[in-house]
Amino acid sequence: MVFLNNSLLEGNFMTQACNHSDSITCSCCSPLWKSFIPDITINISNDINKVNAETLIFRIATGADGAAGGTILTLENGQSASVEAMGIQDGIIVATGSYNYVKTQMPPGTQERVLSGSQTLIPGLIEPHVHIIPTAVLNLATDVGPFIGQNLRSQVAQKPEDQYTRQWVTSQLKHVMKSGPYMGGWVIGHNVDPSLFLGDDKAFNATILDQEIGTDKPVFIMNASMHLAYINNHAITVVQQYYKDKGQPITISPDGILAEIEGIAPVIAVITSSQNPLTFPFQLNQSIDNIFVQASQRGVTYLFDAGIEPWDGKSLLNQPLLLKLKARASRCPTRIGGALVVTSPDDFKNKINNRYLPNTGDSRFNLPCIKVVSDGSNQGLTGYQLQPYCCDNNYEKNASEQNIGVFNFDYPTVFNHLVSEAVQYNWPLMIHANGGQAIDRTLLAFRQAGVTQSTYNERRDRMEHASLLSDQNLDDMKALGISPSFLIGHVGYWGWVFQQTILGEQRASLLDRCQSALKQGMRITLHSDNSVTPLGPLRMMEQAISRVMEGAPANGDSPVLNEQESISRFDALKAMTYDAAWQCHAEQWVGSLTAGKCADFVILADSPITYHSADKNNPVAGMRDIPVLETWKGGWQTYPKSAS
Repeated sequence: MVFLNNSLLEGNFMTQACNHSDSITCSCCSPLWKSFIPDITINISNDINKVNAETLIFRIATGADGAAGGTILTLENGQSASVEAMGIQDGIIVATGSYNYVKTQMPPGTQERVLSGSQTLIPGLIEPHVHIIPTAVLNLATDVGPFIGQNLRSQVAQKPEDQYTRQWVTSQLKHVMKSGPYMGGWVIGHNVDPSLFLGDDKAFNATILDQEIGTDKPVFIMNASMHLAYINNHAITVVQQYYKDKGQPITISPDGILAEIEGIAPVIAVITSSQNPLTFPFQLNQSIDNIFVQASQRGVTYLFDAGIEPWDGKSLLNQPLLLKLKARASRCPTRIGGALVVTSPDDFKNKINNRYLPNTGDSRFNLPCIKVVSDGSNQGLTGYQLQPYCCDNNYEKNASEQNIGVFNFDYPTVFNHLVSEAVQYNWPLMIHANGGQAIDRTLLAFRQAGVTQSTYNERRDRMEHASLLSDQNLDDMKALGISPSFLIGHVGYWGWVFQQTILGEQRASLLDRCQSALKQGMRITLHSDNSVTPLGPLRMMEQAISRVMEGAPANGDSPVLNEQESISRFDALKAMTYDAAWQCHAEQWVGSLTAGKCADFVILADSPITYHSADKNNPVAGMRDIPVLETWKGGWQTYPKSAS
């Protein structure tokens, strides 16, 4: 048993609820999730059962007529290359090429696996921007988000009462009110997204929660943006009594609407105090493992965590150590890379300098980047825009709206200084920028830090989400050597509400300009930002190829958002493998199937390059549902789980 503590290397560490004064930026990097963790010891079990890497040849089938069955796509050198066979041994790819050549490179009598029909073997898929621990923590609550699997609930629900509405959300929590599961006696829901509700009932307050959920237990609902939360009157009473008993009376808004950290964190502290410190560590560990299992089920062999909080020597959760130990467990089905998130120059100085060095890990765990979050989210109305949003906070269209979102630094000079500090100490950067003005300020900060095209391959600086890129932004990114990573669910899931309500048609057409970036010669990636959208590289490929707005009313052909920004099937696959490995500083290990790299690969029931749906208007519809037959990491079959 390994006990995590206040050491970068080993020991027994305690976590505690925190009450930061930091501003909430985007949900993925909000400090609020840490407040859900009580004062506990987290134990990581050493897995003494080592996996046995297989020695195998995978090859395509050849029929009596010479016709081949099955496909092996290597993406060697980023090209659409296919081979007859691949040999693996000791967790490494030994050879690829013709069957006869591969056979000569492998031990005599090596067992063979024959692909047939449309079965397709591709490199292990890479999720280049996820949030592992925050997602695991929030997943312990009841999910009242807009998704069923990888689809919008409102597009696949069979019954009207199962559509994504406020009434559906409250009905789910009413059921929890009656029968659990509870979190320390509380009914807790997370990931509610009123921007995607059908109908006009988008508001939450204490009275509505009392009427539609109940009053027997305290209720807490976290908005997906993490800028808002909602509690019922029972919760108001519990929270006020808690602080009164401590001699620290506080005032809670009688409407039960909690805003920003100042309003939300005191309530979370009360919830945290009610958690069982004996069971919570096991629940959190299992929740993290569940993410790894789901990733493997969807063909993912490499997760890049885009917001790991550096350990500062105090008794807070040591994220880097926790993830490192999880990744180094012999039966962990995924590799982990990540970026250390910082919020200020002082943060960088105190938490990064003399504690961490960039890109000094290995294939199992590596920290090559610094993450900076410049603004919020466009669907949460906090992305920092050049012009006001087209709707108010209840997503009602409002021509006189003045909100332009949030920039997360008091002065641009502080932001610029932080970027320059990271560059000075040779840390590659990935900077979250959603709104147009945040993008402009991000590019200016890179320029003032001395980043140029000459550093492109060495630094691989990234702009995360890069949601609303103008032509000038694209030119500037090319000149500076900045690569975009697109949250493509902005198009697929929110495209319709962006176009019709939040941004308007003109600005919405600038969302996720994948093809324009490729034309500039950039290496792009697609990401889920999980838990913002579901894990699923095949789904992201489908959305980047089709750009169908899945949230549109189901009364005709599915509308497409700026078809000129659609990309090819191969470019989509490359974005989830070869170029994703490059952006994550992991191309020496993963991303293509070549001799010497890790034996990480996926076998699909059909090829995403040739897949065609029955939908004549959208030939890639349903690509997300291509069955993942097998996932392999380091020569070990992780899905379906191997007994070896």
